[in-house]
Amino acid sequence: MEDIVTISGMFGKVNGQVHTYFSDSPVVIDISGLYWGHTVTSPFTIVRVEVIYNGKIVGEFKADTGGQSNISFDISSALKAIWSDFSFDNEVAAAKSAAASEGSGAFAPTGDGYQTGVRLYREYFLRVYTEYLASDDGGVFTTTRYTDEDGNTDIPGGRCCIGSMTEWERMKAVEERGGAANADVSYHEHENRRNGDASNKPTSTPERVGIISPTSWVDVQGGGTQCFYYPAGAQPDGDQQEHHAPLVLRDSVPYVDFLFINRRGAVETCSGQTLESMGINVKVTQYSRTERPSFAPTRSLMAIGQDGRRSWQMSSGFVSREWAEWWAMEFLGGKRKQWWMRYPIGDANGTYVPVIVEPAKQNIIIYDRAKQQMPHVDFTVTLALEG
Repeated sequence: MEDIVTISGMFGKVNGQVHTYFSDSPVVIDISGLYWGHTVTSPFTIVRVEVIYNGKIVGEFKADTGGQSNISFDISSALKAIWSDFSFDNEVAAAKSAAASEGSGAFAPTGDGYQTGVRLYREYFLRVYTEYLASDDGGVFTTTRYTDEDGNTDIPGGRCCIGSMTEWERMKAVEERGGAANADVSYHEHENRRNGDASNKPTSTPERVGIISPTSWVDVQGGGTQCFYYPAGAQPDGDQQEHHAPLVLRDSVPYVDFLFINRRGAVETCSGQTLESMGINVKVTQYSRTERPSFAPTRSLMAIGQDGRRSWQMSSGFVSREWAEWWAMEFLGGKRKQWWMRYPIGDANGTYVPVIVEPAKQNIIIYDRAKQQMPHVDFTVTLALEG
């Protein structure tokens, strides 16, 4: 019996090049070469695909092929699961530490999967099985585990990283690259002269940051063959100065500094303004307390305090229309929904702590031609810590 399967589509090596796909976008694989032999008339012809990361099953897909030799699966739900345990503190901090030990101000590629110093990626594998009835009495079924043409039972599936393309970007990538197989993460490579392919930050007007705010720029060097990534708190070293993006306007006052995972899978920085409004959510609940009868005065109530989370009203400040759209679509509307704020605010040595960021209004008006004013995007930041 044949037990070799061919997997194509948005998968692994395409024309000899390993492709990386966004975990939050559809990733469709095509399986061909399934062999059912004499069981082609069996009512039970199931294909089972397991997605493996770090030796563990993170996703399983099943379908009845009806005895056909080809089938397709969208495995993006499993790729999302691969990143479900992502921790900024553990992974990005480790990359910064590795870069610092090499004497570099940028993330450096390592054996742990830091790609081109820009994005984190993880490798996954596939296991493919067919299950079918093997006897006329219906009481026995057989499972066959397939290999690829190189004999791998754990078939290299390629790489995935945090992030996604919009539907428009996916459509354009397929058109311009000649098929979905080539529409991978590198589709946007070097298109942004401030941030390479890792960001959508506008380049038409300066980015406003505080006087001590960090920056995270990815700059294309020379002929567009190399990128540098400057993580929060790191300054470009020596000859890298000439590759530093110029479109930054530093204000004379401290801003509120944030890190977040943008839509293209990179940890990015931005600086907002506080609206001088801070609140603390404190809740006190009173309970009746039953006590033994006594002729002496006793207390019959007790109070328990809860929560105590701090929240701030903040804003992008007055910015151009292009930057207002970036704040709304990337910072507030990013798929990953993970933010960290440097605290205490305005402290250059502060610690990045997890926060929850919510827009001040559900309907954000980027601009109104009837009003002669610059746009701004307001939002609320809540400390995501208990106690």
